[in-house]
Amino acid sequence: MASHTYHAQGSGYFPSSSQLEGGFVDIKGKKLNTLQDFLAGKASYVSCAMDKIPEISYGTVVKIPEIERANNSKSIEFRVVDTGGSFKGKGYTRIDICVADRKASLDPIINGTLTLIFDY
Repeated sequence: MASHTYHAQGSGYFPSSSQLEGGFVDIKGKKLNTLQDFLAGKASYVSCAMDKIPEISYGTVVKIPEIERANNSKSIEFRVVDTGGSFKGKGYTRIDICVADRKASLDPIINGTLTLIFDY
């Protein structure tokens, strides 16, 4: 397996009934897992949203070193399980990280330029 690295603009989203956030479940109806749930040992991965392109199938695992460093270099498994209209045509240049709430969605690291490492 080869690693493929990209740089993307990050943003945060959170489980909410608002139209902007898009609900409590991913595109297959599974509960969204937040970064905070993962760090607390309550989830096995963190839900992410990206463009729906053939190379990024449901459940694709991605490593994001900037977020791992910000969390004491803990290995964090991010999985692409969601999408949305704002990602159409963005390919690997945009990623949305699922977090606990609005305050967490404003984190400057999550909203910065993120390194995405895919193994496929």
